[in-house]
Amino acid sequence: MICQPQSKNYYNKFMIKIRLREIMWDKFITAKRLSKDTGISTSTISEIIHGKRKNIELDTINTLCNYLNCMPCDLLQYIPDIN
Repeated sequence: MICQPQSKNYYNKFMIKIRLREIMWDKFITAKRLSKDTGISTSTISEIIHGKRKNIELDTINTLCNYLNCMPCDLLQYIPDIN
């Protein structure tokens, strides 16, 4: 099957949501603490939380999952494109 854009706004539709903010809230973890404990920069954490970073290294996902005691499926939520 060949994947073709459905519309010119296709690349603006993100089908994966990063749930870092929600997990941090549930566990009462601040960005500063997460950064200090994991070595991930506060700017990277901020970009992830605010949806400004669309690509996340697998090492970062692994570090977050290890620290937050969660699975990648807890951190990443698939949202099907309805259109």
